[in-house]
Amino acid sequence: MSQLPKSGPRNLGLRFSAPAFLLGLLAASFQIFLLREFSAQFYGNELTFGLVLAGWLFWGGLGSLWATGRTIKRAGLARLYLTVLILAPLCFAGLRFSRLLIGVLPGEMTGIFPVSLFAFVLTLFLNFPLGTIFVFAVKLEDHLPRVYLWESVAAAAGGLFAYFALIPFFSNWQALALLGSASTGMVLLYFKRKRLAPLGALALAVYSLFFMFDFPSQKISWKPFTLVRSKDSLYGKLQVIKTAEQVTLYDNGLRVYSFPDPASAEEAVHFALLQNPRAERVLLVGGGTGGSVTEILKYPKAEIDYVELDPEIIRLSELFLPAAEKEALKNSRVHVIYADGRAFLERNGNSYDIIILNLPEPATAQINRFYTQEFFSEVREKLKAEGVFSFRLPSAENYISPELQNFLSVIYATLRKIFPAVEVVPGDSNIFLASRRPLNVRLDYFIQTLRQMNHQNRYITPEQLPARLHPLRVRALRTKIGEGSKALNSDLHPISYFFNSVLWSTQFKGLESKALKSLARIPSHWLLDIPLFLFIGLLVLVRLRSKGSGDSVIPVAVMGLTTMAVEIMSLIWFQARFGYVYKKVALLLAVFMIGLALGAFLSSKRKMARFSQLVLLQFGFLMLVLAMRISLDARPAESVLFAFLFLLGYLGGDFFIVFNSLFFKEKAQTGLGYGWDLLGSFLAAVGLSAVLIPLAGLQVLFQYLFLMNSFGLLFLVVRRNSPPSPLL
Repeated sequence: MSQLPKSGPRNLGLRFSAPAFLLGLLAASFQIFLLREFSAQFYGNELTFGLVLAGWLFWGGLGSLWATGRTIKRAGLARLYLTVLILAPLCFAGLRFSRLLIGVLPGEMTGIFPVSLFAFVLTLFLNFPLGTIFVFAVKLEDHLPRVYLWESVAAAAGGLFAYFALIPFFSNWQALALLGSASTGMVLLYFKRKRLAPLGALALAVYSLFFMFDFPSQKISWKPFTLVRSKDSLYGKLQVIKTAEQVTLYDNGLRVYSFPDPASAEEAVHFALLQNPRAERVLLVGGGTGGSVTEILKYPKAEIDYVELDPEIIRLSELFLPAAEKEALKNSRVHVIYADGRAFLERNGNSYDIIILNLPEPATAQINRFYTQEFFSEVREKLKAEGVFSFRLPSAENYISPELQNFLSVIYATLRKIFPAVEVVPGDSNIFLASRRPLNVRLDYFIQTLRQMNHQNRYITPEQLPARLHPLRVRALRTKIGEGSKALNSDLHPISYFFNSVLWSTQFKGLESKALKSLARIPSHWLLDIPLFLFIGLLVLVRLRSKGSGDSVIPVAVMGLTTMAVEIMSLIWFQARFGYVYKKVALLLAVFMIGLALGAFLSSKRKMARFSQLVLLQFGFLMLVLAMRISLDARPAESVLFAFLFLLGYLGGDFFIVFNSLFFKEKAQTGLGYGWDLLGSFLAAVGLSAVLIPLAGLQVLFQYLFLMNSFGLLFLVVRRNSPPSPLL
């Protein structure tokens, strides 16, 4: 039976489609809040994001393909919506208690396999049914462009609503509860089936409990530790743990600081400031609430610019820190600045005697941007001639494993590329010191200077330092990290967070460690050349064996892979450039969906779909990828990246409508285009953000994506031309 609708105004795709709108709203909100919750639960690195997106796209694609040959009635579709709405909070609750299920304490690292398991299981229950709903909605509405258009409009609206109205004021669970309750009301009002009332009442009851159970569930999930406060800020989930007299603050599962922890506070500060005890201007990036500000104030001439991205970190800290620490933050010599540390350094015209980076190790792309050539160059520009730059990285007291060696060596080599003088102090944490002038890490120098300063330290003392700064130990560490990887870490080639993932995996004896270590040994061009050659071989094989219809899924799969690849690389690019993608992920996705909706809308206004339009759109993808590759080195403004995402969405929306009108015209084929689009996106998400981006770099990946789309364009050009077709 043909799916082509009768002619008339409805072909413009203007008539509202409530099922499609609800589908887009649910898909966008579930994805945004699932990514934020996974980030908080499982360390929040790009490997986690890649696994969640891969599972989401995989099950959505399979759901669409599964529903292609099936039908459903309106009442059945309504029950399916309500079932998904009930499953969503249960999935989020399962995610929150996941550590209890696998026997891992909060704050501990989790292996890749447990994260993969939860990512694929939870997305199965969420996006497999959403994938089927798209196909069933198209069959009931009898108009694919309208369903695709209103799904895209709703996804854009959901992203904007989440960004402006929900994320700033509510926790992830509370925001999802409000959206879920509103969506349940929409289902009941639209489908108007009395038999739906019990299921709808159950959904509303579940969301009411979900809203109220947010903090109590967090307290249970943190057992045996005591959670005393939690706050979902714009930048992450902040959680305060209290154990006896110690308070620890976590941000998305990463420990920000513990107090009291004088050893960490002292070593973060004194090795740098003892190089110049009379320093007058000190810049501290992060970590000031853990005692570092108090330690810097021991130097009588030091004026401190303390930069903290998230104001909530200081607000929460002031509730639990002792009076002396709160007074230190209010000292007249301390200037607290709420800003991204890197952006502040770029904008600020001041020069500093000492710059201390007091952030976690580069385990994510967001933190990695503080350990790149570009950031180190900016630090050098803002240091005075005799200035000193310092940061610390976790290490080992006595044994440097090959994985730890490579991780430390990448940072060391990158730092040596920018600064002529680099020294490393050994210990459980390695203290990196860099300057344009010679540095002094001799034991006798530190002992003499400490005695002159007469600091009341507990760990950085003349009595404690001899074991740490023994000359043989200092030389052995310098030799070890000097012999490791010579790769350089940069904004667009963030290799250090891959080596950090390799180091992370060594905590778990299993396949994940072997897999990541094997990938680290493979030349990066092989990881790209082999898939490219396989893709070209597939195109040739399909072209030779196809009778004109068997190759129809290739273009839409290439489009899905391209859009997802560019979307992920844009997020990493945005992260490296501006550093707050966690805050703006909803807005970035919304702009992409706005472009998708506009492309679908304008495409649906055409009376005929022509093969030449498809070729032109594929050429548009090619030019967009080329433009983004050229722009990589130009450091564009935020608006340029938003414009690229908008254009990417526009091309994707237009391509989808034209493609389906040309190749999938029957109801029996509904869902094939959508399913292969998502499966192509799945291929891009599987390893792109976690593996290919750090190993190959964005420049090389854009080049290979350009080549892939060039062959995709050639495939369309040499393909037998399809006759014009009325729009679906």
